[in-house]
Amino acid sequence: MKLPTTIIIPTRNRPADLRRGLALLLPQLPGEGTVAVLVCDDSDGPETAAMLSGEFPSVKRQAGPRIGPGANRNAGARQAPDGWLIFLDDDCLPHPTLLASYLEEIQHGGPGIDRVLSGPVLRGDEKKDSLLWEAPHNPAEHELPPSCNFAIPRKLLLGSGGFDERFRIAFEDMELFARLRALGVPFRFVPRAAVDHPSRPIPRPAKLARRWESRVISSFDFGATTRQILWRLPKHIALVIFSRFRGRKPSAENLRAGGIFFAEFLITMVQLPAWVWKYGTSPRSPFWVEQVKQGKGPSRFGL
Repeated sequence: MKLPTTIIIPTRNRPADLRRGLALLLPQLPGEGTVAVLVCDDSDGPETAAMLSGEFPSVKRQAGPRIGPGANRNAGARQAPDGWLIFLDDDCLPHPTLLASYLEEIQHGGPGIDRVLSGPVLRGDEKKDSLLWEAPHNPAEHELPPSCNFAIPRKLLLGSGGFDERFRIAFEDMELFARLRALGVPFRFVPRAAVDHPSRPIPRPAKLARRWESRVISSFDFGATTRQILWRLPKHIALVIFSRFRGRKPSAENLRAGGIFFAEFLITMVQLPAWVWKYGTSPRSPFWVEQVKQGKGPSRFGL
């Protein structure tokens, strides 16, 4: 029996990118109508809605909650019928074999069996080696795949709690997949279900710094104390920044990137006490609290 499949694409203020992706995706849809496309629109203005209604009338659109990408994906999952969900990001360019490969794997493995499928995410443009540009790159099987290209049964996603909506900037996908791994859910890599992910200029230092707020939330979830976060997180951030330069030669571009990352570090250190104060007394993930009690939390609190 074929279960209905819904392709969910969360978007925010990227109508041109979304147009390119849909133009590649829609020709892949089977004719019997078992696959639908749902765009969850967190945009600030009407441009995306106007583009969809004018150019892609078969694509369903719903307004997003505008409280982060995880909440937007959850809203799409709740709107979709029971069956399989395929999540793609609005700036991803699906390969011609993406949908057929996912559908074949769903049927071959059994449509009612809980598992997570993921495909390659390829950063192959001319900016791929620049520190001033960024994009996920996951060409082979990985323990925690990026959320811009994966498939999951709707009941499994919602039954496990979905994306944690406290993570409004980053880390919501890594936390979800780590939680599913801890639950024993199998993951399977589908090599021909690939997308290209164009590079984007790295954000300003203040926005880069805000991504680390999520690690404060997760560290408390994983059992860290305030003192441990204040000691371990700065060291972790410094090591991550230094790792970005591994194997790179000195250049004007890398020097500029170094200045941006140094500013990212300084802004994070200024913001860190406020984040620790805010989340130190906030409710924590019941799932991870229980995992920590059983001694199954991430080592070194994920830092």
